Amino acid sequence: MAVLAWGIDAAGIAAPYSDPIARIRAQDEAFYVNSAIRMTEDGDWLTPKVMGRLFLFKPPLLMWMAAACVRLLGVGLVAVRLPSLVLGAAGVAALFLWGARARNAGAGLLAAALLLMSPLWQGLSQLCYTDVPGSAFVILGLLAVLPDPRFERTRTALAVGALGGAAIFTKSVAGLIPFAALGLYWLVTPRERRPRFRGLLLAGATAVAILAPWHIYQIIVHPKWFYADYVQVQLLGVGLTASRNGIFDRPALFYMERLARLNPLPAVFAILAAGGIVRALRSRTEPAVTLPICWLATAMLALSAFQAKNQPYLAFLLPPLCIVAAVCAPKWIAGRPFASIAAACALTAAFAFAEPVDTAPPVEGARAMRAYYELNRDAELIACAPDDEFWGTMIPLRVRYCFVDPTGAVGRIVAHYPPLGIVLTSGQFLRLPELMPSFRARLAEWGLNSTETVGTSITLNAPDDLSRLLRERPDLDAYVPADWATLVEAARSTHTAQRFSVSRVFLLSRTVRKRSAPLKSIPNRW
Repeated sequence: MAVLAWGIDAAGIAAPYSDPIARIRAQDEAFYVNSAIRMTEDGDWLTPKVMGRLFLFKPPLLMWMAAACVRLLGVGLVAVRLPSLVLGAAGVAALFLWGARARNAGAGLLAAALLLMSPLWQGLSQLCYTDVPGSAFVILGLLAVLPDPRFERTRTALAVGALGGAAIFTKSVAGLIPFAALGLYWLVTPRERRPRFRGLLLAGATAVAILAPWHIYQIIVHPKWFYADYVQVQLLGVGLTASRNGIFDRPALFYMERLARLNPLPAVFAILAAGGIVRALRSRTEPAVTLPICWLATAMLALSAFQAKNQPYLAFLLPPLCIVAAVCAPKWIAGRPFASIAAACALTAAFAFAEPVDTAPPVEGARAMRAYYELNRDAELIACAPDDEFWGTMIPLRVRYCFVDPTGAVGRIVAHYPPLGIVLTSGQFLRLPELMPSFRARLAEWGLNSTETVGTSITLNAPDDLSRLLRERPDLDAYVPADWATLVEAARSTHTAQRFSVSRVFLLSRTVRKRSAPLKSIPNRW
C-alpha cells in the first residue's frame, strides 16, 4: 500500500499516461469518475451514466466502489482511486501467499517483488481504471483454489465463484480468465487429482448468481442500449475488429513489444525458469505450480484473441508471469531470494535509467476548463478540438465537445449515438429546437427519459462551420485552437477573444452574464 500509494494524487484525473510508450493518457478515467460522482448525486446506482447518456460498455463494479468511496470520503483524487490502490496491494500480497504456499517464503517474496516493481502495476494502481481491480479479483479467485484444489469443500467453490464473478463484474469478459484457467487445469491434471466437476459447477453458478441480477435488469429496462453498448460496441466492435498498421500491431507481438520495453524482468525470470516449467508440466502433481502455468497460457491466449490492443490489458498477464517465474525458478535463484530481489531491483533501476518512461505533463485543457468554470458564466461552452481529456465532464460545467470530422468517423465509433442525437452535425445543432421532439421520443424508446445528453458532441466539416454556429447562436461561449485565426477574427462582433495560452483562445459571448448562484467547489487537486 505504501509503495503503490506514493504520489497517487500528484496528477489529476485522466492526466497520467495509461500507455507511456505511445503517450496515451488515461482518458477513460474521466468517464469512470464522472459516472461514479453521478451515482452519488442522482441516486441511480443501477445504471451508470456519463454526460447524461447511459454508460453500459462495462459492468459497474468499479464505479460502485469509487462512488462508495466518494460517499464516505468526499470528492477527491484519493477517494476515486482508492479501490484500485487497495486491490493493487491485495494482488501483490496474494502473490506472496501463492509463492509461499507453492515453494517457500522466498519464492513468495520474489513473486510479490516482481509485480510490485512493475511500472505498469504501479501506474494502474493509481488510476480509477478497471484493469488492476479486475486482475486482482482474478488473482484472489485462483488463490482460493490452493487450499482445496479438488473443490471438496463448498466454501472453495463459493469463494472462487464470488471472486471470479467480481472479476467479470469489473472487466466484463476479461473476468472469465479464472474460469478458463480452471478449465485448462482440469484438462491437464491427472484424473485422480482433478477438481470435482460438481465444485466447478457450483463456482460457475455462484458467479452467475452474482452477475445475473444487474444484467437481467439492464436487458429488461434498457435492452437496446445494453445490446448496443455492451455487445455491439464493446464485445463485437472492440473485441473482434482487427487493425493492422505494422508488424507490432498484431496483438501478441504488440504485448511482447510493450512488455519488453516497459518491464522485461518478469519475462526474463520466467525464461530462466523454463526448466522448472517443463518439469512441472511433466509431473502435473503440484496444483500451486500447474495452475499458474495454465493461468499464464490462458491469459496469453486471451490477449492474442482480443483484437483491441491496449497496454493496460497487460495487468492480466503480469501476475501469472510473476508467479511462474518465482515458483519454477532454478535453485540458484530460488535458494537466494533476497539476492535475487536485490538483483531485480538493480536491473529495474538500470533499465529505467537506460530507457526512462516519460512523465505525463499537466493537461493544459484541464487548467483551461477550471479557469473557465471559475468565471461562473451562465452559458454553454463549445470545446473545439478538445485537449482536456474530457476533464470538463467531471465538474459542474455545461460543455459540448466539438470535433472537426469531415468523414463522420466520430459517429461511426459508436454508431447508435448519431440517431439518438448524442452526436450532431453543426447543422443539426442549429436546428435542434425542431429536432428535439424526435430525439426525445427516440431516447425514451431506448429507456432514457432525459434529453441532457443530446448534442453533447458536435462535428464540423471544417473549422469555418463554427463561424456560422456562433453567428446564429451568439449566446454560446467557445474554446478553440489559437491557430483558428480566421474564425477568431470573424467572431469578434459577437464574442470577446480571451487568449488562455499560446495554443488556446476563449471566445466569450458579449451577451452572457455571470450566474447568480455561487460556484460549487471542486478539489484543488483534481
